[in-house]
Amino acid sequence: MEVVLNNTLLIGSILLLLSVVMSKSLSKFGLPILVLFLFVGMISGSEGIGGIDYENYELTHSLSLVAICLIIFTGGLLTKISDIRPVMKSGVVLSTLGILLTTGMIGVFCHYLFHINLFESFLIGAILSSTDAAAVFTVLRDRNAQVPKRVKSLLELESGSNDPMAYLLVTIFLGLYQADIETSQMNSLISFIVNPLFGIIGGYAFFKIFKLINDKVELDFQGLYPALALGFLFLNYSLVTSFHGNGFLAVYIFGLKVGNERIIHKQILTSFFDGISWLFQIGLFILLGLLVFPSRLLEIASSGAMLAVFSIIIARPAIVFICLMFSRFDYREKLLISWAGLKGATPIVFASLVAMNVGKEANFIFDLVFFTVIISALVQGSTVKLLAKKLNLLIESIIDPDFPIDLEVIEKTKNGIREFMIEDTDFAVEKRVVDLGLPKGTVILFIKRSGGFIIPDGSTSFKAKDKILMVTSEKDELESSMTHFKFDKTAPESIEITAS
Repeated sequence: MEVVLNNTLLIGSILLLLSVVMSKSLSKFGLPILVLFLFVGMISGSEGIGGIDYENYELTHSLSLVAICLIIFTGGLLTKISDIRPVMKSGVVLSTLGILLTTGMIGVFCHYLFHINLFESFLIGAILSSTDAAAVFTVLRDRNAQVPKRVKSLLELESGSNDPMAYLLVTIFLGLYQADIETSQMNSLISFIVNPLFGIIGGYAFFKIFKLINDKVELDFQGLYPALALGFLFLNYSLVTSFHGNGFLAVYIFGLKVGNERIIHKQILTSFFDGISWLFQIGLFILLGLLVFPSRLLEIASSGAMLAVFSIIIARPAIVFICLMFSRFDYREKLLISWAGLKGATPIVFASLVAMNVGKEANFIFDLVFFTVIISALVQGSTVKLLAKKLNLLIESIIDPDFPIDLEVIEKTKNGIREFMIEDTDFAVEKRVVDLGLPKGTVILFIKRSGGFIIPDGSTSFKAKDKILMVTSEKDELESSMTHFKFDKTAPESIEITAS
């Protein structure tokens, strides 16, 4: 047993290190990193140089659910509601109506192309209906260049929130494909109402309980707070799912609330979940790659190519233009949104669910989905930035990291803390810290400038658009200290302003 464990750790660590090291080179070509992880898994499999004999769909699906929960939660955690609010309506339409239309279009196409029954066809459509959060995030979060903010926000909102709807449709059509039609149709109607409703209620309720415990209970070690959040995350998913709710939607709502509400230890939680979600993404993609038999992919290559072309060139653009018909996005932005709808690990995970329930009959579906995902990732992932550049929608990225301090922790003390920006007309522009005559007990912790941080001393000068993090001894001293940045304290006219 110890020998098996040791060999597993040896192989796993080599694959992990290989994937991480190679990802740096792959990103230069604009390809999503998931492609690398999938190929590492494929070449390590039974038909590759690794020779690892692995075909356990049930274990893969179980581990995949854990990984997807973490990925969806982290996506919500890192999403700012202020960014997605202007595109909320469009995002919801794409992640609901868009999923239904995609399922229908691909389903009809598969029915006539592959001559299979409608339920199996729509099952394939549902599996391929969602865009993948991990794939989209890795392509869009470039440190050097970015697409316009509202396009990026819409794509991230869509990819982070359409998995629950796609999963609901997959389970419905899988039931119709397997079971008694009339009973399944009644269950499907109930699921459409109960499933998302319970997901939303569950996610919001669990956040409220988590926030109460996280903010009130003082644990002995800070490292226990991520463990607390992790426990709530999986308790949220499992309980909501047990009551026939949408566990993925509950997890996304939970992450969205944690990332946008004022809670203490948020910085620790963000760092922890960002790191662990990457670890699970790598493991998930390698595991999914191990399930693939290249010889079987060659057999369905022509069918997979036709399906991929239809999905990328016809179905996705048509659905985007229909769903965004009344939005403020212009023609160029809609084209970019159409092309940036990458497929990723999620459809493969859904296909493994089908394989687990149907058996070897589902090999065709699994191989077809995997082939389509690979084509989508390679073709769209490698050209999305090129298309954005051709459409004049690629702009220089402005890196604006958070201050390296947990603001919520300080806010719970008697101290005052404030983050603000130096405007062009402020007195502090081109003045040194010592020139402001700040009150006793007022300390400038950081100056954020051009994506970097400066720890100031008395001789440090301020510039317009600097972001300042200032702390005072008491909360009620904040406003008084702020006036030293805004007004010249030595000028008679400014004295009148502060006196009044």
